[in-house]
Amino acid sequence: MLKRLFRKIAPAPRLVHIPVGCPPLQHYPGYLPEDTDLVSRYACGQAAVKEDHYIDGFGVRTDFTCVPFVNPACLDIERLQLPLPDDGFHAEGIEYAALLDAFDNRKAKGRFTAVEVGSGWGPWIGLAGVLANTHGADALCLIGAEASAERYALMCRHLERNGLTSESGRMIKAFHGAIWTHDGEVQFPDSNVEDMGPAVNAQGSKTDYRGHRVTTVATPCVRLSTLCEGAGLIDFLHIDVQGSELDLLHNDAEWLGHNVRAMMVATHSRVIEGGIMDLLGEAGWVLKREKPCRFQMDDNPRETWEGLTQADGSQHWISPNL
Repeated sequence: MLKRLFRKIAPAPRLVHIPVGCPPLQHYPGYLPEDTDLVSRYACGQAAVKEDHYIDGFGVRTDFTCVPFVNPACLDIERLQLPLPDDGFHAEGIEYAALLDAFDNRKAKGRFTAVEVGSGWGPWIGLAGVLANTHGADALCLIGAEASAERYALMCRHLERNGLTSESGRMIKAFHGAIWTHDGEVQFPDSNVEDMGPAVNAQGSKTDYRGHRVTTVATPCVRLSTLCEGAGLIDFLHIDVQGSELDLLHNDAEWLGHNVRAMMVATHSRVIEGGIMDLLGEAGWVLKREKPCRFQMDDNPRETWEGLTQADGSQHWISPNL
């Protein structure tokens, strides 16, 4: 089934930025050849590293307190300026291309709605908001959800740092809680703010999917459809929920097909990637860009495939209905 589905919705990869001497099949960035021009058109500012923050090529300002896992001295100005094949520390080019593709298709309408689930400090809604401010999308709606109390505070700070507040006349909604399969409460790890990998602990286990010992706290949760009530049609949805992505998509599959134009799903195992391709492919969604996750077998026992993943994969889907 997956082989038939893959041929249908994901044509043979077109490769870009192939290093000298690198066999083509060994280099797979996930984004398209034309994405270099797309990203370059919007990365027209001047990247810079300041004393307490950095500025990327899109004009987004990020305080170093929002990215405590980053050593400022190690930031690469050229990759902050043009994040291809990646930005050097956080995200790959495919994610930037997906958001810019969505914005490029909608900016002429003068409105843009972006939702980020598993937000961390809110890099994607932050970028969406700065793009809207810079390129004239006056009707702006941004929604972010983060289950960690410390990272939720960082998301609010990041949005405010970039002038993205409700007082600015736009709809800005920040939710402290998890996105799950029901509205109510779940257990979520009480983790260090530098750890970007904690996930909802549905079984109440004392170890997480990576085999780490965890202490959990009761945390509010809502369904994705509940989070987005009142937002209207969503132009771009970014999901990064550390292995729960397939469950969330299953749970709100019908709602997604009629309310979301495009989404980028961070994937955390090959099993999950195949499940999403089955689910969305059969529903008619179009897989426009994708890159599988990377994992490594080692001698340390893991309870899940997600625990072996070293770098997230990405799947960029386009709705067939919108």
